[in-house]
Amino acid sequence: MSHYKISTLDYLFPPLHPEGPGFVALFGFCSLILWFLWSPLGIIGLLLTVWCFYFFRDPVRITSVGHGLFASPADGIVQSIMECKGPIELEMHTENFVKISIFMSVFDCHVNRVPMAGEVVQDVYVPGLFVNASLDKA
Repeated sequence: MSHYKISTLDYLFPPLHPEGPGFVALFGFCSLILWFLWSPLGIIGLLLTVWCFYFFRDPVRITSVGHGLFASPADGIVQSIMECKGPIELEMHTENFVKISIFMSVFDCHVNRVPMAGEVVQDVYVPGLFVNASLDKA
């Protein structure tokens, strides 16, 4: 079991993903301009800036540690757990694997983590489709 303690301040203001500060600064700058033009627009801009910070947050995750435990690699809702054939691109289509599908909404933290030890032996890019993320073919 993990005994890591997190402060209230770190919980409320988690660190940002490295890509985040530029976007947050841009949103903040635009909010400032909108504030000077018309303060109600500035308030809307401020809310969007807070949302941008929230989107790019990278909070510390506290997970149980032990033999046979598997931590989720992403925030979200487990859509399905099923057995399927391996990917053709990796020439593993004759083997069966367990596929766990996790749907992340815009409110979930979009940081993918490594839930268990392993070694990447091949990396293959397969272009995606613009389909509903909750569908099996997504």
